[in-house]
Amino acid sequence: MKKRFTHGVLCAAAFVPALCAAQSNVTVYGIVDATVRHQRNANAAGDSLTSVGDGAYTGSRWGLKGSEDLGGGMKAVFTLESGFDPSSGTLQQASGSASNGSSAAPGGRLFGREASVGLDSPLGLVTLGRQYTLAHPLSGRFQPQPNPNLDAISMFSSHHVSRQDNMARYYKQLGPVGLYASYTFNEANGRGRGVGASYSAGALDLVAYYQEINNAANTATRGISGAGGSYAVSKELKAFLGYMKRNDRGTSAQENDVWSLGLNYNLAAPLVLTVSYAQDRQSVVNAGKRKMGYVGLDYNFSKRTDLYAEVDNNRLSGAYPQPGFMGTRNATGVSVGLRHRF
Repeated sequence: MKKRFTHGVLCAAAFVPALCAAQSNVTVYGIVDATVRHQRNANAAGDSLTSVGDGAYTGSRWGLKGSEDLGGGMKAVFTLESGFDPSSGTLQQASGSASNGSSAAPGGRLFGREASVGLDSPLGLVTLGRQYTLAHPLSGRFQPQPNPNLDAISMFSSHHVSRQDNMARYYKQLGPVGLYASYTFNEANGRGRGVGASYSAGALDLVAYYQEINNAANTATRGISGAGGSYAVSKELKAFLGYMKRNDRGTSAQENDVWSLGLNYNLAAPLVLTVSYAQDRQSVVNAGKRKMGYVGLDYNFSKRTDLYAEVDNNRLSGAYPQPGFMGTRNATGVSVGLRHRF
């Protein structure tokens, strides 16, 4: 549910007189998603760990969205979205150093998920600020849970980088085709650029994208290309398939080939089954594979509140680097989450 504040209500507040100049609206929205998780092999000794943390499927956030009709088919828009950990109330989206398009923010960010302002016109939407890279929302469209928040069930987002500072982004919808472009300005934290396209018609949804990311010193370039989509086989069943290629140039010659497949199946009106499998094959540097699979059930109490559970397993082979969430090279976890949208 989203709460709208109209122009008249806002003008009644003495501390926002500037809002009275023109007709506008502001929407308040958010998600609170908390998860209890039990993981085997959580450390090198093989011990288990039970913890409470941010959501497995979605990161908790609250935000403000607004728009103002400027006439002539043009409007001004803005988005401010803050991520937080509901288990502690602390800010999210921290980064220890400046690189890959993000500045250093070791204590987290007030509006770390997004902070942008833009103009929407018949020529397209242009936005400026901290925003999602093109690969993040587009790759989410070929996963049954779009880029899950839990590292143990996420495969793509660590490669493509979710967000960048100082970004200019463009979007235009032409019938069933969507066109996307972005450029991230280097302000001592690395630059980036990307292009993408989508096609949606009936039960079919297809996406493709390419983006490059530079480190702060401009000595390394990461290229990300991906394609995939989804198909609604029936009202109850939706299938997903996607692929991503990563090439590193400069300080590393690392290459990764990632593919995934999955489905969402409505078992009954309130109950949804998710099944997903993904594989990351790394070559040239630290050659090896990460294989990941999970099965989840989601019970919808209402349109705003649901209870979900998932079981996941990750296995590493060869010299594939061990992620921080795995204590050994074979780890299994179980998560139970409660999520509320407002």
